[in-house]
Amino acid sequence: MTKPKLETIITLRLPILAGFLMLLLHGTLLVNQSFYRTYDALIHIFFASHYAQSWFDPWEPRWYTGFTVFSYPPLAHQLIAALSWLVGLQFAFVVVQILALLLLTLGVYRFSSLLVSSKAAGYATLLLVISSSVIETVHVFGQLPTILSLGFLLNALPFAMQYLRSGQRFDLYKALSLLAITTTAHHVTTLFGTVFFLLPLVATVAWQARITTRPLEPDAWWRVMYRITPSIYRSGLLLGVASVLLVLMVLPYWLWVQNDPLVQTPIPHASRDNFLQNPNAGMMFFVLPWFSTLMFLPYAIFQTRTTWRWAFGLSLCLLLLLGTGSTTPLPKLLLRGAFDVLTLERFTFWATIMILPFAGMALETMLHGHFAVWLKLRISLRLRLVLFGSSLLILIGMAIFISNMSRLRQFQPEPITMKPVVQFLEKDEHWRYRYLTLGFGDQMAWLSANTKALTPDGNYHSARRLIELTSTPVERLDGAKYKGVPGLGSLEDFLSNPQRFFLKFIFSNDTFYDPLLFFHGWHQVVRLENNVVVWEREDISPLPERLPRPAIALWQRLAWGCLPFFALLIAAWVLLQPADITAKVLFWHRYDLGQKILRLLQPDVVYAFSLETPQVLQLTPWKWLFRAVAFCVFISAGAIFYGFHSARVTPEKTVQQYWNDLDFGRFAESYRFVLPQNGLTLERYLLDRSVQGGLLTNYAKLEGITTKILGLTASQATVQANLTWLTSLGSFSQTTVHQLVLSNQGWRIQGSPSNNPRPPVRFQTEAVQNYYRAPRRLTTAISDARDILDRPQLRVLQQRLVRWYHQGQIVYSVIGELENVDARPADCTVTAILRDAKNQVLAESNVGSLMLHKLLPGERTAFRVDFFGRDTVKTPERLASFEVLAKAVVTQFDLQRPLATWAKPQAKVLDVKISNISAQSTMIPRVFLSLYDNKGLAWLEVQPIKQQIVPRQTIESQVLLVLPKGYVNLPIKNVSSDADVVFDALGKARLQPLTAPLELSQLKAFRIQMQAFMGSP
Repeated sequence: MTKPKLETIITLRLPILAGFLMLLLHGTLLVNQSFYRTYDALIHIFFASHYAQSWFDPWEPRWYTGFTVFSYPPLAHQLIAALSWLVGLQFAFVVVQILALLLLTLGVYRFSSLLVSSKAAGYATLLLVISSSVIETVHVFGQLPTILSLGFLLNALPFAMQYLRSGQRFDLYKALSLLAITTTAHHVTTLFGTVFFLLPLVATVAWQARITTRPLEPDAWWRVMYRITPSIYRSGLLLGVASVLLVLMVLPYWLWVQNDPLVQTPIPHASRDNFLQNPNAGMMFFVLPWFSTLMFLPYAIFQTRTTWRWAFGLSLCLLLLLGTGSTTPLPKLLLRGAFDVLTLERFTFWATIMILPFAGMALETMLHGHFAVWLKLRISLRLRLVLFGSSLLILIGMAIFISNMSRLRQFQPEPITMKPVVQFLEKDEHWRYRYLTLGFGDQMAWLSANTKALTPDGNYHSARRLIELTSTPVERLDGAKYKGVPGLGSLEDFLSNPQRFFLKFIFSNDTFYDPLLFFHGWHQVVRLENNVVVWEREDISPLPERLPRPAIALWQRLAWGCLPFFALLIAAWVLLQPADITAKVLFWHRYDLGQKILRLLQPDVVYAFSLETPQVLQLTPWKWLFRAVAFCVFISAGAIFYGFHSARVTPEKTVQQYWNDLDFGRFAESYRFVLPQNGLTLERYLLDRSVQGGLLTNYAKLEGITTKILGLTASQATVQANLTWLTSLGSFSQTTVHQLVLSNQGWRIQGSPSNNPRPPVRFQTEAVQNYYRAPRRLTTAISDARDILDRPQLRVLQQRLVRWYHQGQIVYSVIGELENVDARPADCTVTAILRDAKNQVLAESNVGSLMLHKLLPGERTAFRVDFFGRDTVKTPERLASFEVLAKAVVTQFDLQRPLATWAKPQAKVLDVKISNISAQSTMIPRVFLSLYDNKGLAWLEVQPIKQQIVPRQTIESQVLLVLPKGYVNLPIKNVSSDADVVFDALGKARLQPLTAPLELSQLKAFRIQMQAFMGSP
């Protein structure tokens, strides 16, 4: 073996070692299903399941009432789908992700070899293995296409540089073939990769051509133009053909964007936040990805500031700034409209890859260069080993921490076993209806990948077109609570009007939504083996046999299904070809497998410029500077630790941490902030907490807390905590006052055992009336006559249309009363329709939570239909009449009436006493307040009670006796003179003539009615 080849093998040991470590570290984590807890991995698996089932059919009906997979480049998903036929979807994802990481390792080495020496490029690949940004991208974000496409792009750069220098067509073919694959894997990487990776390469080649002069050549401008003209011409050809390939390889995508543009409310993303105002976002999208490489940023800027690498330094700085979100105004200024669409963490990821060559150069200098000499002169070998070993341990420790962050800090719900849910959807043809998931997180994509059932929700917001979704900043209904009131409002559109989407079943993995589902007329069917509760809405029609879908040209289907793999095969064939394509002997006859691997690892570019070596360091000044910096770092760390420790021992911080532990259910941890009194042991504290219930205790999330010190002495403090709770029924405020005492462990809240005795007669039986219940199995066979139930008769009373103001917006409401005049209990659905003079529909909506959906025989309920949001009246001047439709089916769910009430008016307040006369606790009582004038029902207000009511307990509450702001009866033309209308099956009732505004003083009577949510079983 010749000496050059031996040196090549020794140099290539570093990237080979990096590839082995990449396979060992990331492969082990992926095989252990670290991807299951990530954000995007299951989404890509869902797309892959589509290709596995129908490769050439781009229409996917399982999300958003149908969308086309043209909306996302297909290569990564098609690779998973192809492998899934052999090993299954999940393991196929693991294999493709590992291959993508190995491809990225090779790409980083080849890209680094363009800028630094081969040894420095090897160190760059080693640093890639434990790079915090790569680990976060793979094991927290689960972004397979980003890794795969960047690997192809980085491998294309050496061939692009070789072509720009020499003009060899075969190098152009190699570069273009890899750029084409990059486009099929992720078009965004090609778009921005051209700007941040390829353009600096073009500028570097042109700069090198400009400063490269021949002996005795005059330094005239025309000679400069003569030298750079070939590179400019080649650059134009390369960029032009690459742009054409960007369009052609994913042409169906661009046609989809043009023909079906996405118009939606921007979805907030933490990567666009101001990291100074949102430190958590700064930690996730700046500190963690930059942790392993930020120390090399000054060195990278120094090495690119005045050298031929200036274009890459400029690109690095620009990527760094674009990844800061709204912390600086530059990203929004440069990206403009794309700022609200893109997730900016990809710029940070690209920046951390761009800096790796310079990080490898720094490591080479530290280990083999001038800095290594300086270290040997000033620091002993033992101390150098300690410093190097500790730095390496910190990087490895951070890599392990980030890779397990999804387990240490819960970003997603706990893994859910999907088999019981899939079996439920398959049983009794439940797949004939649409379903919705709540509290599944990104695991909803895995459920969709395992069933043919459809859902109006989804996890790829660029494909959604439903106005109920695009009009709100909610990414998916599954996590509506994380968007607060707007998110819950979007969810209510689906819960109130499920018939629009054929939505019948909801799988809930989060009790937070239980009150909202119950009060909207949904009832619990069963709790599955995986602890997921199935909710159902009665009287929903099944999906039609054939759903509407757009016509898609055959050539688009063929291009989408064939071009990515065709480009992959061409690129693989081109990469394995020798440089001389006119050779008589085939390449597989001339090279064995080991030589092929060596040639793939080599950069394929003759390094044109010698590396600039740094000046010899002046030892004495650097010695004192190092000591000064170390002293400052030590003092700063001590000050930060003291300030952090001091902040934790303040009374306000103690109260905040106490409520934070309670909010997350960490009751044992919250006991640490309590100073026990009167025998309050941990067991008694946990017992007191377990018997507390109600809306704010069991079904709320702490949205915000502010504290105020009312009194403070050396050993005692009085702190007022103002709490804001988010519930599925709205936001609520709560104020509590805590007495704190300074103990040896710091400030602690005084706590005593709660004294809440229960009535002695609470343990008693309750009479239950059993009604006939129809079988649930769907069948087309002739059934028993008992299975055919007539719809109960309903009577609609006292309807009217009013207008009022809510948060400065005009709201139209239809109010009335509904009575079950049948002998069977009824599950009722009430629909209000607003029409113009030509009888055209202006708005239509069902009653949401503002009625009793389950009525006993002879029972009556008031109802109110509010038209706002998606169902708002856009042209109120055309409003001429309204209709009320009512229908019902026989039910046996939620027929308990456990509460009795008494009310006494006091000015504008009703003093209400509520008693639980049943044998079960009522978790969330609700008060229905109906206000009447001389013409009948004038207004309905519903107010939840925050505390639970145990059996035989009586509580007191107050209900405001007021009309809403701007309340007006609308003077609509009389259409029908019938006072009451009886509905036998389906029917309608039209409005009564109401012409006069109503004042509070005109009210004649009120009516109190109670509803109770008993809690989850």
